[in-house]
Amino acid sequence: EATAPRVRRRSRVVEWTIFFTISFNILSLLKLGPIVHSSVKDQNEINNLPQRQQQRQQHGGAIVDVSTVNLLDLMFHNPPPQIKHTMKANNGNHQVDKNSTAMASALLKIQMHMYDILARWNLLAEDLGIDRWVVHGGSAMGAKCFGGMNPWDDDIDMTVLDCKLLDYLWETGEQNVTKYYPNLDERSHSMDNWAALWDSRLIKVREHDMILSRGSRCCGWYKLMSMDLAFLWKPGDAIMGVELECMNRGSSPREKNVMRASGWTKYLQGTKELVTLPFGSTTIKTMPPSLLNTYIRKRYGKQSPCQFPFSDGGGAEKKPSISALSDEINHTKTFQLDQQKAQMNFVLKNWYVPKFQREKWLKQKGDKNQLEYTTQLPNLDKIEIDNSISPNGCSWQSNSSSSSGAANIKVIGWNAERGKHWDKFYTMIQEKVELQKPMVILLNEMDVGMARSGNVHTVRQLALQLGMNYAYGVEFLELTRGTQEEQEATKTQRDSLSLHGNAVLSKCVIGDGMILRDPLPAQYFSDKPERGINADGFEVRLGGRMGLFVRIFQHPSPLIPDLHNFRADKFDIPESLPDHFVVGNVHKVEENVNNRETLWNYFGFGAPAPNISIHEGNGVDLAASQHGVIVQGDFGPQFCSLGGLKKMNNYKIHQTFRVNCLPAGKVEIGPLSGDFFCSNMRASRAVEVTAPCDWSDAKKPLTMADHAIVSIEVASNKK
Repeated sequence: EATAPRVRRRSRVVEWTIFFTISFNILSLLKLGPIVHSSVKDQNEINNLPQRQQQRQQHGGAIVDVSTVNLLDLMFHNPPPQIKHTMKANNGNHQVDKNSTAMASALLKIQMHMYDILARWNLLAEDLGIDRWVVHGGSAMGAKCFGGMNPWDDDIDMTVLDCKLLDYLWETGEQNVTKYYPNLDERSHSMDNWAALWDSRLIKVREHDMILSRGSRCCGWYKLMSMDLAFLWKPGDAIMGVELECMNRGSSPREKNVMRASGWTKYLQGTKELVTLPFGSTTIKTMPPSLLNTYIRKRYGKQSPCQFPFSDGGGAEKKPSISALSDEINHTKTFQLDQQKAQMNFVLKNWYVPKFQREKWLKQKGDKNQLEYTTQLPNLDKIEIDNSISPNGCSWQSNSSSSSGAANIKVIGWNAERGKHWDKFYTMIQEKVELQKPMVILLNEMDVGMARSGNVHTVRQLALQLGMNYAYGVEFLELTRGTQEEQEATKTQRDSLSLHGNAVLSKCVIGDGMILRDPLPAQYFSDKPERGINADGFEVRLGGRMGLFVRIFQHPSPLIPDLHNFRADKFDIPESLPDHFVVGNVHKVEENVNNRETLWNYFGFGAPAPNISIHEGNGVDLAASQHGVIVQGDFGPQFCSLGGLKKMNNYKIHQTFRVNCLPAGKVEIGPLSGDFFCSNMRASRAVEVTAPCDWSDAKKPLTMADHAIVSIEVASNKK
């Protein structure tokens, strides 16, 4: 079930080769493949099972995804103070091992066997001609959100419309399983007590022995298990296997009413096609997206299930535009987008800090050891770069307004103040002419796993909706839920990941990333209010103010590195890289000699001239492949010249802070000018300021952030 992770304790030792194979399977469930309909009868995924298993055994040892361990640890040790959703679930027969590492290892082993059984069920259903069956329960949520089993789940639940053929298979099966497997404990597959009766038969599925157990008293359905899974059983465990409920005999009480109310019963009894989805290392059938969403909402009280467990999933989902289109033509895109939005593997694997550690650091606030604690943050200067959303890249000329023939790019910049209104920002980009079709979006203050912004990856949500690649860097690990107002609004919630940082989005291929970070002043880790620094003492942070810089390329190339490699002995000229622009997003980085040298080095300008101030000198693109540099952010007025760039804003007319959206389409912006663009290129369209206002409710407009949105178009320095 989806309410909580669980796993049965196992004592049997399994070889390391199996463990690595399982790890690969769990990784593979998060990789999307083509989605087909059952009417196509495409069984290649099933018929190639032996070859796929051999491939997994050959390559599985090289891939161990620890994100599942982190997710389970988060589930156990980072619970919300108050669960605000209603969950109808069957917790019986499931046990929990509180040792998250041992639990994850055992869970991965079980999930491997479950995928194997599911693959054999696909073969069996084909042989018997059973084509009206679908996944249900928590497994339906896994199919929607993860493309496989929920990371915390240990079984697969399915509903079969008519079990008459299974009845015949069971009745003609071998009753005496022990005769053929004398070392197998009968309790692994059979049970007879006052509460339940499970009677088993040995059957064959394409020359492989399997056990089919039929329940009565407690349950009128079947369990299908492999011999390998049966041998994992130990005293105290429940009978395992893929559960096959039979609609013709009446589904379980917890499913029957929900299926009827959600339209599942009528649909399964009809002839309309079911959807076949990738599910781990095999495939599974489910309802079309709209019916599946209705079922999950009624079954688990979740309107946004793919946010679980990072939020309770009970709040309304900020739906992508694609989900508003009809099911008939958008099965593939809808399911793919659901699963992509739910994926947080990089974040969990690289940046996750358990809640107990965050709480421990919070208790130390004010001790002025913030620099030491910051060094303990995992992979702080690592950059998440995802080029899979727009894998083919971009064209510099695709949105050019330049008449000179030079490459031209439109850039948007915004201090998004948590990024909680990413969905409304997406709508603005579609509607506002000055924001339409950007090549690059530069964002400050974007949350990942913060209750105040829905406990989602705000950058990834926006990038997927826009169809843009992205890079994300962590500025702060937030040790509280934010300002006094934010803490009050989220007092019954918790931060799952507590990350806050900068981002770059682009249709182009992103690479050669670099983070410029200042040491964290003690005021950010203070136990008393620090004016203009820590929200009157309600914010406590580790990390450091930073700038995120990347290069964007038109097309993928093996020459593009993920991260920039500085050489201490010389200033780098990126002559070996393909044609590119340098783009960056900066949040209040200090203006000093060290930062100046780092910027000139990364920008490919060569060493600054000696014996001049840090704000003198004009940066020139020394590499023939570099078209120019553009940086935007929330910083001091002289930061542009620190990097050898010129300021593109006019402070007299481009006021950006503070924004106040008023009724009847009115807005106040000012009195401060900030959110500057810096570049060594020529503006082909001057800076424009856009108010981040949502006037859906004309009387009570929403101010999406306290900074205005800025945009510009610049032309390449290369003809």
